[in-house]
Amino acid sequence: MSTARHLATLEQLCARPFVDEGSVRSAPQGSTGPGFHLALLASSGAPAGERAAVAEEFAALREALAVVLEVRWGPAEHVSLWSAFVRAEEARIAGIGEVVEEPWRSLCASVPDVLLWRRADRWIALGTAERETEQPLRLLALATAVDPP
Repeated sequence: MSTARHLATLEQLCARPFVDEGSVRSAPQGSTGPGFHLALLASSGAPAGERAAVAEEFAALREALAVVLEVRWGPAEHVSLWSAFVRAEEARIAGIGEVVEEPWRSLCASVPDVLLWRRADRWIALGTAERETEQPLRLLALATAVDPP
């Protein structure tokens, strides 16, 4: 997919209204739920030996998108999701700690960090899902009304 198509997807995420309630609806190209839309921009089922090279390609694609978005929206904030991941795991496993709200809980399970912008009533995040080594690498875009953890 081209950078232009990814940018068009991001603009759609910014314009699409959020649902207020209900369950998460998943589709091959993303999901939507109360207060968020998650889009799959790119995916690769690269074998283990090629995973590092694909991760570098996705990082370069994310940075290329960020360059264009920073011209449009201003500088991105680089946000680690590690502490949110730890809190979500503590809450899931031991029932202690702070509950991390969706969509951040699901995102931090696979995405270690995001580039983050604030656009009007929503947060826009770009990140690469790479924690789950048995899953394909994925470049994801998130639009959400839920504040980041």
